[in-house]
Amino acid sequence: MSTDNKDTANVDATEVASIHDIGPPSVEEDYVNPADKSPRWLLGAHAYTLRLLASLGFHIGNRSGLPTISPTETIWLDSTLSEWKGEQKISTDVWLPPDNSQSPDDEKRPAIINFHGGGFILGQGTDDSRWANLLVSSLGAVVFSVNYRLAPGYPFPTSVEDCTDAILQIYRLADRYNIDTNRITLSGFSAGGTLAMSSWLCLTDPARWKYDIPGPRPKIAGLVLFYPLLDWTIDRPQKRSACEHPDKTLPSGLTDLIDASYLHPPIPRRERTDPRLSPGLMPDELLEQLPPIHLCLCEYDMLLAEGKLFAERLEKRGKDITVRVLEGEKHAWDKPMPLAPKESVAFEYGIAIAAMKRWLGAL
Repeated sequence: MSTDNKDTANVDATEVASIHDIGPPSVEEDYVNPADKSPRWLLGAHAYTLRLLASLGFHIGNRSGLPTISPTETIWLDSTLSEWKGEQKISTDVWLPPDNSQSPDDEKRPAIINFHGGGFILGQGTDDSRWANLLVSSLGAVVFSVNYRLAPGYPFPTSVEDCTDAILQIYRLADRYNIDTNRITLSGFSAGGTLAMSSWLCLTDPARWKYDIPGPRPKIAGLVLFYPLLDWTIDRPQKRSACEHPDKTLPSGLTDLIDASYLHPPIPRRERTDPRLSPGLMPDELLEQLPPIHLCLCEYDMLLAEGKLFAERLEKRGKDITVRVLEGEKHAWDKPMPLAPKESVAFEYGIAIAAMKRWLGAL
């Protein structure tokens, strides 16, 4: 593991001793989520309201500062793995490189398949338009940002299965988009980072979850994960207490809504070990198969500790991982909507893209 020490990211992955103190509390201290008692329609109403507000914020934010370029097209993909199967259930926003991009017309292009954040209950592919625009201009890549189905209407594991379906079907569309199938990378933000890792697991070991995936499966060149949730066996209060500034983490009302919406029916904390849910807990045999990883974390984020623990686990096995920790920044620091993005956003996106160039150049 390499940890870059820049002004914007100079916390080494071994410095925060408090993360080693995280462990399951006694049974009587297990957190009881009050939102679990709410009817599903009420959770849905709250989630829908947040979606509208977030959509407005991103609409304004994507036009602040240097405006982003909209997707070239939107395609619809089928649901084959989920309980809620059907044709054209998963929409995906696509950014195509312009004719004068880095790759000649006859050269195969890399592809990045991205998954947006939003706690599994809100968000859309265009939330990551700035990231997509940089990927297109810097790598000459075709970028796909997947609109997986959201909780509470579609709880776990629907979003994982939607993302897995999207990767498989995009892989099969390689000729249509002139994609080099050896240079497909996954990226994701927050919940999307979790889904990038979880969908990789499903592709790598589909039999573990009894998924029937006929035909070849893509070999993923690398994973770019921005502040993902990796371990759901740790209660939210415990995650907050491990943070240097608990008051700067996501509010309990929001995380209660997320957890009650996504984990339905409720799953006892000690049973949340399914790697699709808690990919940081994947067994060693899957860990050994991981492609290179770039992990970007935030200092004042309740997810910081589990991210560092996962990075240390990879380091001990000599895996290819780079880690960035943004000093003084909160969860989703790169999306302070509706304000224009901070200067550090372009810088950190650039660091992630440099890692991707290294992976893709080695193929």
